[in-house]
Amino acid sequence: MSYAHTEVAQIAAISSNRCIGKDNALPWHISADLQHFKKMTTKDNDGAIQGIVIMGRKTFESMGSKPLPKRVSFIISAQMDYADQQGLVGKNNAYVVHNLDDALTQAASLAHGAHLDTIWVIGGERVFKEAMMYTDRIELTHVDTEIADGEAFYPKIPNDFTVAEESEQMHDEKSDLDFRFVTYKIKAAE
Repeated sequence: MSYAHTEVAQIAAISSNRCIGKDNALPWHISADLQHFKKMTTKDNDGAIQGIVIMGRKTFESMGSKPLPKRVSFIISAQMDYADQQGLVGKNNAYVVHNLDDALTQAASLAHGAHLDTIWVIGGERVFKEAMMYTDRIELTHVDTEIADGEAFYPKIPNDFTVAEESEQMHDEKSDLDFRFVTYKIKAAE
């Protein structure tokens, strides 16, 4: 797995029926999950770049069409003028690419230069599915709820992944939801 000797990791929060999005937003607000996401996707680094994330256009728009602080964003869009539309031309913290291969190639190159070990795939549904063949690790927040009218879903985790770590069950007071953090890693070839 991996891509150009760089770890590819996916991170998402999913419901018990694997929902990750509704109305182009997260179906819940759990502060601890957002803090976990930030902690995982940023790494104290001497350089200005503390993380690299790859996402689809809708995921970018769900975050207010703003690149994440201290991280470089690669946004995948089929729209050729998307960088112009979003005012991203000439920015050094966000790049629009037109397919996953370009995103991974440019992200891996940047990761090597910035001494980062991991490229983070952060959504949405199609990007997660396409990136699975390159993925070494998956960080999921399992939220104990069903989202009946969800619109985006996390793909089924392939059988060659196994649970490497699992947190205790936690509870978010504001949303009244239980959740836990689970790390899946690809099994070593035998």
